[in-house]
Amino acid sequence: MIEKMRKLTFLVYHKEYDRFLRDLQALGVMHIQKSGDQTLAEPEALRTLRRQKADVTEVLSRLQALSGVFLDEVAAGSAGVSESIEASQAMKLVRRVQEIQTTLAALSPRILSLENDAKVLRPWGVIDRALLDKLHEAGVQERYRIASVQRFAEKFPDYAGLEVNRDRKFVYFLTFDIEGQEKETIPAQSLKLPERPLEDVEREITELKAQKENLEFELQKTAEDNIGDIIALQQEIDSAIAREEATLKTQRAAGDYVVVMEGWFPVREEQAISSFLSKEQAYYEMRDPVATDDVPIKLRNNRFNRMFERLTRMYGFPSYNEWDPTPIVAPFFTLFFAICMGDAGYGIIIALYGLLEMAGKARKTPIVGEMLHGCGDMVFALGVATILVGLALGTFFGLSLIDYVPAGTPLHHYYEVVGGDFPGTTYSFQMASAIIIGVVHLCIAMMVKAILYTKKEGLSATLSTWAWNLLLIGGIIVGVLYMVGSLSFETTRNVIIVIGAVSAVGIYLLNNVARLKSSFIQGLIINPLAGLYDTYNMASGLLGDVLSYVRLYALCLAGGALGGAFNTIGDMIAANGSAFIGFAVPVYFIGHLLNLLLSAISAFVHPLRLNFVEYFKNSGYEGRGTGYEPLK
Repeated sequence: MIEKMRKLTFLVYHKEYDRFLRDLQALGVMHIQKSGDQTLAEPEALRTLRRQKADVTEVLSRLQALSGVFLDEVAAGSAGVSESIEASQAMKLVRRVQEIQTTLAALSPRILSLENDAKVLRPWGVIDRALLDKLHEAGVQERYRIASVQRFAEKFPDYAGLEVNRDRKFVYFLTFDIEGQEKETIPAQSLKLPERPLEDVEREITELKAQKENLEFELQKTAEDNIGDIIALQQEIDSAIAREEATLKTQRAAGDYVVVMEGWFPVREEQAISSFLSKEQAYYEMRDPVATDDVPIKLRNNRFNRMFERLTRMYGFPSYNEWDPTPIVAPFFTLFFAICMGDAGYGIIIALYGLLEMAGKARKTPIVGEMLHGCGDMVFALGVATILVGLALGTFFGLSLIDYVPAGTPLHHYYEVVGGDFPGTTYSFQMASAIIIGVVHLCIAMMVKAILYTKKEGLSATLSTWAWNLLLIGGIIVGVLYMVGSLSFETTRNVIIVIGAVSAVGIYLLNNVARLKSSFIQGLIINPLAGLYDTYNMASGLLGDVLSYVRLYALCLAGGALGGAFNTIGDMIAANGSAFIGFAVPVYFIGHLLNLLLSAISAFVHPLRLNFVEYFKNSGYEGRGTGYEPLK
């Protein structure tokens, strides 16, 4: 549900404003609304704070990777920074970490370049540079050459040269060009060696590696000992940014002597707000929202639905005059996810992972890591639902449970029904069930839309919407009652005729009552045409929407088939004897792990689509609200 909000307007004397803002920030319940001239550029102080925050965030990311500590694990216990942000020890640590990172970034390519030089020089050993200088003075120029062992044996005995070194593949040798004599054309690659001696290069490599090791140790030590201090600094910067942004949202009055601030707070926090205001020297005014207000949205749900509020936020907050879709999204997303997974064994793994995440131990796993951080409760709920649906469908790690249930028992008969055709049809029971679930989901969406639009626009403006609900939902209910034998054929026919007639009036004549009131003749002509157009859109749209739910059955079938295929491959390997069981185990493990990950991705994306597209479209949900962000 959406929490009720109230608007609060302050008039604060400018000299009291900073203290007032800090007290309001400590209260932590007021969402500041923009007011006044919002075209002014950000002050330099705010831009400086943003740059500092970017630096601190980047450094924290680096330190977190080194320490293996997640930021929220130490944030709660971090002490605040007592000194100013610029002069604090924590900021000095941030600058030092940046300096170390810059130095390390320069050291790595330098070391690599020197190691390449050393690799070129090593085959030639220690070169007597003084002797080479004397040769150069005498008009003799050495050439460093390399050739394969085979080519050297075939081609170079006829040439004057000095073999320096050889390995399994190459021969390293010198040839000499004498000034005044014709140079020989030698079919071998000529090398240009670095000017520095090998011993100098290797000495610098050793020094730079030692420097790099010391800097990395300092960085690791900072990550282990001071990450809490830097997190505290980040919190101080965030707090300062919040105050500066709140100041930007205010306007000045009475010659800049009075600051005007507007904000919103939840109604259930009114006592705390009133207690706060009684101690402040500020004029204020409270009122309830009006239709033109952009009211910030704070969602309030029970423990189960609250886990899925993150999905609603992914799409967008509802407007204040809308309904919170979370109570519908939560159970249906859970059900859709469980059907797409469709395996009780995978559900056990997902539920265990959720428990580990809630205990703070799952984020260090190499497969998922921080991706599901903070979602442990939702993951656990999805895992439990997958276990239940997997048992209902009779699948456990790709195994069909019907093969392990004694024939003739009620459970065996149940699995036969679930794995067969839907009663009275030639369609798969599971596929038909997916479509039925989709129809129920869409019917709920249409009812929500009718109720919401009636609340917003009035009954006369939504007669067509109610007529469509009567036709579709009423027709489905009557059809079901006839199929189960509760209604006779004649009764069913008469009820359908009545439903159709009443719905036709709403769809084709009363779809725009305002048009009929303004011009009755014009309304009699245009309203039926508009109703026909609406009928085309409804028929084509609903058909596509209903068929979208077949993907639940398809994904469940695909995951089960792939799991069974890995079981078959593993069984084929293990059937060759006990010596091959060791090869079969990795097939089982890797195969089911791969299938679990692929199925989990599909089981998240497609149910999300069914809620975000099919449900939201048919329920009229827009999600254009502004989230409640109190000054803290």
